[in-house]
Amino acid sequence: MKDIWIRQAREDDAEAITALNDAAFATKAEARIITELARDGDSLYSLVAHNDRDILGHIQFFRILIDGADIAAGLGPMSVLPDRQRSGIGSGLVKFGLALMEGAGREAVFVLGHPAYYPRFGFCADAAAPFQAQWSGPSFMALRFGETGEQAGQLTYPAAFGA
Repeated sequence: MKDIWIRQAREDDAEAITALNDAAFATKAEARIITELARDGDSLYSLVAHNDRDILGHIQFFRILIDGADIAAGLGPMSVLPDRQRSGIGSGLVKFGLALMEGAGREAVFVLGHPAYYPRFGFCADAAAPFQAQWSGPSFMALRFGETGEQAGQLTYPAAFGA
């Protein structure tokens, strides 16, 4: 990731983030989620990777409630321009964002993502299994920070996810 930096997204990045997500996912759903999370006040961190000219990647972290307590986060969507994928940009965004989540005192981060990708960062389906959510299975994973937090419970996702 030479000559690429990560920073908090700004309001004037919204159009570029939308275009990036549309290109990466070939659908408008992810960009809509990001917009609604910001609008509803559920966004914790929206980070971009850039090269001083262009936004090359984006990652979204949002609040998740465990049994009504605002103590967890969700990761996603995460996107990288198609021609820049597999260059370390996504990994850099995930690692930076997870450090922010742990530093902010979040007990856990949940992700619905590729089961071959996210375990490299410590996510695992077994950690998510005791939590009730609208998703389950090998693509629904969690990363817990420490052993003292909630071990199970009902997850409440923001309205942007149709919850």
